[in-house]
Amino acid sequence: MKIKCATPGRSGGYSLVELMAVVSIAGALSALAIPGFHTLILDNRRTTAVNELMATLLLARAEAIKRGQPVVVCGVRDADGDGILDTAERTCAGRNWSSGWVVGAWSDANGDRVVDPGELEVLRAHFFDSPTVVTVTAGSFAAQPPVAPAGTAVFKPFSSRSANGTITLCDRRGATHARGIIVSGSGRSRVTARRADGLPLACP
Repeated sequence: MKIKCATPGRSGGYSLVELMAVVSIAGALSALAIPGFHTLILDNRRTTAVNELMATLLLARAEAIKRGQPVVVCGVRDADGDGILDTAERTCAGRNWSSGWVVGAWSDANGDRVVDPGELEVLRAHFFDSPTVVTVTAGSFAAQPPVAPAGTAVFKPFSSRSANGTITLCDRRGATHARGIIVSGSGRSRVTARRADGLPLACP
């Protein structure tokens, strides 16, 4: 019986030059892909914030009509960070909505036309985990009756004029990538890339 001996063959590995070439190509492709992926993440975060705010504004308009009383949307601050608005925190925090916002039925108990602590029946609250990622700035809503502080949107019952203003959402890319939500006097809201007068949106 004959036994056939195996002859040593060539190794199937890669040379150092081939390995370095592959690593260089992979690095170049990654450098091209990372900026696009980063942009996608920023766009997604901005869109999520816009959609959440639009849902809040639609809820406020519907509740004002259903209840026959004013419904407020405004920025809030969860001072103790517990995710719950305590009585002292149930008030409007001005034009900066970057920490979150609340929609609530408003009963002006003392008749001063000011949203005081405890006058809001909270219907929905939204808080940001990272307020610095997307900044949210409300307009003055000057067409509505005096309500302090500025940046408080009041939706009125059917046939009454509601808030009128623009809410601007920005990220680190600035005004060129900003989105605005224009709230009309009828309480309807729409998303835009420019102000109501056609000028560019401004970021803080």
